[in-house]
Amino acid sequence: MSLSQKIGAALDSRPDSGALPCDTSVADGAHRLTLHLTAAGPVGLAFSALDFTTQARAEWTPEALKAWGDRLAARVTYLMEPLVVLEHDVQGGEVELRSELPTPRAQQRSYYEVRLNRAGTLRLARVAFDDATRQRRAADCQMTREVLERLTDDIVASVA
Repeated sequence: MSLSQKIGAALDSRPDSGALPCDTSVADGAHRLTLHLTAAGPVGLAFSALDFTTQARAEWTPEALKAWGDRLAARVTYLMEPLVVLEHDVQGGEVELRSELPTPRAQQRSYYEVRLNRAGTLRLARVAFDDATRQRRAADCQMTREVLERLTDDIVASVA
């Protein structure tokens, strides 16, 4: 069973009255995925963050980390906004991806933010930026379960 099938099964096995928010984690070989769920239903879900770790390498070189970010941006084209590599911190061992064009709604712009770390970690979250106050705040990611499973497969495939 793949990681995406395991996260689907873990969501299926949650009782309808399961307490939220909660964390749901699955592992497959060298990969582990944790969702910080805030809402879940038969069709869709919301989460504050998706954390992925891989033990495919002991440590990612700056070049390998940048290549991972490029592969991820090329594969994940179906979210509300396409992802682009925004920053590559060679010294800090991180790559940051963000939505190419944030979604504007009621004086706020929302976007995806993905951080890759040389330890083989990925964190996907959504951020809302308030134009009036110039403040950032966390926002839930919302997607169908099918999109989550596809995203999981694409994250795993981007590790290469």
